[in-house]
Amino acid sequence: MPKSIDLTGHKYNLLTVVSRTDQKTPNGQWRWLCKCDCGAETVLNTGNIRGGRTKSCGCLQRRKGEEAPAYRHGRSRTKEYDNEYQMKKNYGVEYETYLGMVAKQGGKCAICGSEPPKNQHKKRLSIDHCHATGEVRGLLCDPCNRGLGFFRDNQDNLKNAINYLAR
Repeated sequence: MPKSIDLTGHKYNLLTVVSRTDQKTPNGQWRWLCKCDCGAETVLNTGNIRGGRTKSCGCLQRRKGEEAPAYRHGRSRTKEYDNEYQMKKNYGVEYETYLGMVAKQGGKCAICGSEPPKNQHKKRLSIDHCHATGEVRGLLCDPCNRGLGFFRDNQDNLKNAINYLAR
């Protein structure tokens, strides 16, 4: 059986190992009392400490602003940043261009003329595009955008649906 390594006094990321507890994990690893640089104490197993899977008591994930591990330019990990990134990545549309499209359409859906909902999860108009060419056609509310998607951008299917509703 391998000899266990004494981690007492060693520093791993923000954690300093204080002492070994008398507990073991189900797979036989020792559990260690660790003190974080923020002052909090936590008990962790050997594998998480030495493997680098646990870097702090959890305070790293709670940091905001410039102190956050993922901070880049003040807006990382925000809903607005994610939306702007996805617009650029998926449709090649800069956020300023999107705002111009919203203004040009009067802030309303290009099909039904409704405004985006204010009380739901998605509070902006969707960017509609041709799936064959990738060309952006306009901005739609979520139901209209989904409707076109369900009809697979097929004009014949849409005409058949109109005829069906007219009956």
